[in-house]
Amino acid sequence: MASLRTFSMVLAFALPIGLAPGCAPSTSTKGQLIECTVGAGGAVGSCVPTTNTQPSGPNQCIDVDEDGDDDPHDDADEAESGETDLIARPGDHDGDGTPDELDDDDDDDGVDDAADCDKLPGGDDAD
Repeated sequence: MASLRTFSMVLAFALPIGLAPGCAPSTSTKGQLIECTVGAGGAVGSCVPTTNTQPSGPNQCIDVDEDGDDDPHDDADEAESGETDLIARPGDHDGDGTPDELDDDDDDDGVDDAADCDKLPGGDDAD
């Protein structure tokens, strides 16, 4: 009986430690810039907080982490960046009065379209 109790206690203490890596907290905060790696086929992942608005390498992109989860694909992107069909006009993605073809930052998040994870295929702003 004592060995069963010992086993139960060991299991009770070991289980949370074993689950900890899968529940790691986000390293980003809401609204922070993140730099992400762009993999084969355009898959975006491995994002880390940054202060740069330009990527550090050829397979990198920058995004604003709207919800603080270290992921560039945010539901909040469209609602918070002024992108609504009621305000924006066709050809002016962010409704700032500058046509998209002349606007280097279509979603008005401070990151140039050429570096923005949102503009990649499958990104939040991909057309």
